[in-house]
Amino acid sequence: MSEEQKWTELVKLAQQGHGNSVDLLAQKAQGRLRAYVYRVTLDYELTEDLSQEVLLQMLKSLDGLKKAESFWPWMYRIAQSKIQQYYKTKRKMAPTSEPAFYQDFLSHRGDYQKDEGLQQLVHKDLSKKVMAAMKQVRQQYRAVLSLRCFEDLSYSDIAVTMQCSEVKARVLFFRAKNALKKELDHQGLSKSLLLMSLGLFGRLTAPAEGSASVVAVAANTTQVGLTAAALATASSRLGLTILATIAVVLIGIGGMSLRPEEPLLEPPLTSRSDVNSMHFTTQLRDNNPESRGSLSKGAYEQWLYFPDGADGPVFMRMQRWDPQQINKLCAWLEDGRANYYFDSGNNLVHITNCRVCWSNLKVRRLPTDTAEFSEFLSNVEDNVKGLGSYVRDPNTGFLTSFVDYRFNNAPDFQTDYLYNTVGPERFQYNWPADIPIVDDRDPMHKRGWTYFRINGIVGEQEITGRGCIPFVYDAAKEHPAWLILQVGNELVITDSCKGAQVCLAEGKVLEAYPPGTFFKGLARPWMGMHAAHIVRRDAAEQRIWFQSERAQNETDVFVVISHEEQQNSTDLIYTIDMENDIIKTITFDVNGQARGSLIFSYLQDIDQLANHFNEPAISADSQPATQQSPGIRWLIHLAQGNLGK
Repeated sequence: MSEEQKWTELVKLAQQGHGNSVDLLAQKAQGRLRAYVYRVTLDYELTEDLSQEVLLQMLKSLDGLKKAESFWPWMYRIAQSKIQQYYKTKRKMAPTSEPAFYQDFLSHRGDYQKDEGLQQLVHKDLSKKVMAAMKQVRQQYRAVLSLRCFEDLSYSDIAVTMQCSEVKARVLFFRAKNALKKELDHQGLSKSLLLMSLGLFGRLTAPAEGSASVVAVAANTTQVGLTAAALATASSRLGLTILATIAVVLIGIGGMSLRPEEPLLEPPLTSRSDVNSMHFTTQLRDNNPESRGSLSKGAYEQWLYFPDGADGPVFMRMQRWDPQQINKLCAWLEDGRANYYFDSGNNLVHITNCRVCWSNLKVRRLPTDTAEFSEFLSNVEDNVKGLGSYVRDPNTGFLTSFVDYRFNNAPDFQTDYLYNTVGPERFQYNWPADIPIVDDRDPMHKRGWTYFRINGIVGEQEITGRGCIPFVYDAAKEHPAWLILQVGNELVITDSCKGAQVCLAEGKVLEAYPPGTFFKGLARPWMGMHAAHIVRRDAAEQRIWFQSERAQNETDVFVVISHEEQQNSTDLIYTIDMENDIIKTITFDVNGQARGSLIFSYLQDIDQLANHFNEPAISADSQPATQQSPGIRWLIHLAQGNLGK
């Protein structure tokens, strides 16, 4: 009788209530279950708690299991539900540093390696790298890797466990392997050593009682033999890891087996609505005048996440590496709560007012930008020489890869854009708890939102206004952006999440627009980009030219939006405070003549002002949006005196 047949018989006996079969089932399942939960969570204390919860749920629900032979997919489904429920409801906890995490692993694992001398040294060195790589892989990917590689489940059984389609299960496994290869590479291990690394992880996390741990991976990755693969793919960056790789292969990792696996291709994206995240790495030019030749400043690995879809706000995590991607340098995190900068030189984390803006003042681009949009930006900012051809997905037009030939210290660097490979957990603060934190934010940025006022004159008309601006995504939920702008004695502009309108002073609605219309051309920090990027992207969206330059004080940047139409020219001249990520003034120039300006003031203290800042009400006789948003052109119409006409 096979092992699976023995499990099936024991489950049937337990369902029928025979003797102590229920207790025996729980006892026998405990080790295998704990191994799975730990491989997914990498947290011993959490594993103990969740394993007990899963076993209790199993005992309560066993009678509901219709097919005894499906016991383990059913059990893993319960476990996966408990794990997901925990991560959805858990409060933010102090992160664990890599050294602390590995020491915790060792303390619970005990003396897992009895070998002496060099063999023990290299094994522990490799084990630490493999465990660190696995820790960086998202929880969902660890789950599907464990189910496929260590529990030997079919894709149909994985689909049951993960509560998804079989096709989705295949896609998850494909992405999980790629994600693990990437993290292994960051640890200095060749991506081709995926099989060996999985085998070692399986052995290290095997049940204490010695249950079999099977690694099932594609055989075509080992056709030349593991030792030959290690020697063929090793580079100078591996150092001691070359010896570690060969040593572990020669020692032999127990519980490994190979079986053929059909090739798996990730299905292409079909539309923007399919995108929720992306991952890519690019090289950045060293603009230091003292740099000699064509040098890269470093490899910038980026993760983007779109909580509301590809056209909404964006979270960013960015890790700077040296050009060869061997050593980590500084890092940035911009999520729904704050903007963080890790100063690796001083080992400090700064919480800042502003989001990242490139030192060369180039406009930030996204891989989801259309080819036409990107081409316009390249024409405005002078196309960068030395880049190879961009490759785009034929169905969506999204970037898939390009090659950068500019750098002699990172030659022929290829960037591959991976879509939907990142989860929201990647954008949680997780620097080691012992790193000092310096909060550089002013009161309004610490609060996450504030009120602002607008005052100015355009032509002969006085402009007054007020509004609310959230600085981060989370604050926008409770304090959404809104704006009221009085234009002379005739017009009132309102904008909120309920809609946007141009009304006569007495209340008659002249034009109705979609929400957010009159925030085009203004700062929208809750969207996840610096004001300098937002304004210029708004201009590029309308194919309007612009130029940028730094002010003499080095803290401000001037952005000039230049629009020409029917022999009329209009310039919008922005002064943007780069350190505080806000617009200070917009000056208007029409046909070479000064037309006026708007001055923005942001309130640090709002305790006594709530009654003066009420979100605008939508007019009673308003209709649904009847006009297409003019984008940043509304400011041009304001400068020309054509707004509402």
